[in-house]
Amino acid sequence: MDIGAGQVPAVLRSYRYKLRTIAFGGVHMIGRWRVKLTTVTVRGLAAHFTDEIEAAWACARPILEAVPDRGSDAGVAFMTVHVGMAGVWLLLDWWDDADLLRHRHFQASIDDPTRFRDVGAEHFGPCVWELAVQAHERQAWLKHVLCNPAGPSIEGYLADGLTGIL
Repeated sequence: MDIGAGQVPAVLRSYRYKLRTIAFGGVHMIGRWRVKLTTVTVRGLAAHFTDEIEAAWACARPILEAVPDRGSDAGVAFMTVHVGMAGVWLLLDWWDDADLLRHRHFQASIDDPTRFRDVGAEHFGPCVWELAVQAHERQAWLKHVLCNPAGPSIEGYLADGLTGIL
């Protein structure tokens, strides 16, 4: 059933999807955590946004360091830094209890792109580009850890990053 134009919000009628660069930035250590970095940029490359990425690491560090080691996680996380049109978004996710994803969400304004504030209470979720990263991480976790016939391979998961124009 097709919804009539009058029922579709104006923002959807005028919206034009634009491709963004997604780049795997390797694995970094924060305390006991191995953290995969993926950047999403609307303009330029991740290399143009070193201050924003450093600020994201500084924001993520105390959060991960405060997660108690209860033996239910593998010490594996992934961080998405998205330099968009309206600001910079930071998504910090870590695997817990084998198949659960813990999530924290932050945003910095375009005018002050290194000052992140927690927007989780505002119920922000991932945008369409960030969902591409999360979908990739889910598939990589299944492939290398949960459904691997040879047994869990954390190293395989950590090496499996998303890069492309999406």
